[in-house]
Amino acid sequence: MTTDKREVLLIGPLKPVVVKGLDAICTVHKVAAAQDPDGFIAAHSKVRAIACSDTRESIPGSLMERFPKLEIVASFGVGYDHMDVKWAAAHNVVLTNTPDVLTEEVADTALGLLLCTVREFP
Repeated sequence: MTTDKREVLLIGPLKPVVVKGLDAICTVHKVAAAQDPDGFIAAHSKVRAIACSDTRESIPGSLMERFPKLEIVASFGVGYDHMDVKWAAAHNVVLTNTPDVLTEEVADTALGLLLCTVREFP
């Protein structure tokens, strides 16, 4: 039985909840902690998974092609605008995101603000 964890390259800010969750299930290589991000990425080119902790971080095809064994890019955020979907599809790389994670919270906040306004709480 092997205890080797899968390796994941984490791009973006080191959000504690994301890092803790990933650390529990895999070996996380944190680009944001590297002094030389380009060299760090080159040293970890064998990873099969990339996690992106912020949709402001661009994941272009030129970055994904640096990982010949890449299978998945998981984004902690809504949408695919920051990822090169065409490149990923052409190279059989799965892209994921987290849609609808804030839908209920936004609706709750809107109703709360409406109640505050109508009842003149502020």
